Amino acid sequence: MKLIKFLIVILIFISMDNLYSSDEFRIDWINGRIYSSEMAQFKNDYNFAYNRLESTKELKEKAKFNFYKVLDSINIDESTSLLHYFEERTDKNRELFSLIDNAKLYKIEYPKHNTIRLSYYIDIYGENSLMSLLMTERDTFTEDLKSYMGYYYDTRYSGVIIDARGELTSFDGYKVKVKPSLFIVIRDSDGRIVLDKNNIYPEVIKKKGMARYSYDINQDFTNLVGKNPYKIVAVGTGDRSGSHLVISVGSAKKMLSGDMTKKALQDGKIVIVIDP
Repeated sequence: MKLIKFLIVILIFISMDNLYSSDEFRIDWINGRIYSSEMAQFKNDYNFAYNRLESTKELKEKAKFNFYKVLDSINIDESTSLLHYFEERTDKNRELFSLIDNAKLYKIEYPKHNTIRLSYYIDIYGENSLMSLLMTERDTFTEDLKSYMGYYYDTRYSGVIIDARGELTSFDGYKVKVKPSLFIVIRDSDGRIVLDKNNIYPEVIKKKGMARYSYDINQDFTNLVGKNPYKIVAVGTGDRSGSHLVISVGSAKKMLSGDMTKKALQDGKIVIVIDP
């Protein structure tokens, strides 16, 4: 009898408490958004409206907290995560807190009559975005892209698509699955830098990023790289995160040959396709 009473008390306690489950946080690399969602089930009694309101307030805070988890998984370059970057800079950390605190409401859903799900997002690129926080200290200088000596061909490519799927070998012999990074370096197989963030206009990086990532090689990238992109297969990585992509010398020559192609690169018309 005592055991039954104890179980009843436990069940009542559970029913009174909001039951939370961290549902999802998702990065949309093509459209440049990070989404965070949280769901709660609240008690269905005479305080239904109040319970829902309180659940909504708590969900908002929990959803925003998820953003910090996501930022720890996004690299700026090599092995420096966004979260680590902001934690090391007090002024930037305050700006990050403000950005997340003002996360935009994406949608409100009610999977069941006593269940609510809230989704928020922050922008990776554009005004009031992660990139705008990162780029405020940059000047406007851009290094011109230089073609390989003795090699010039008017390629007229409208952008570049790099296929970086599968396992790639780093310069120090490790097998790497490329992960998205906000800043990338492209090298040729001899180790020479083909392109880095200094070769792309800072205003372009702020607005739409240095490169966009996708998980679908068959996706239509026309709005990002134009109708005649140069398609390259990465042959390796320079580091263990994949922020340094390696292409063949032949591909690098074509990539840097022709004023139209170099202008497309300076405008950030680059897509990198990776595995999910």
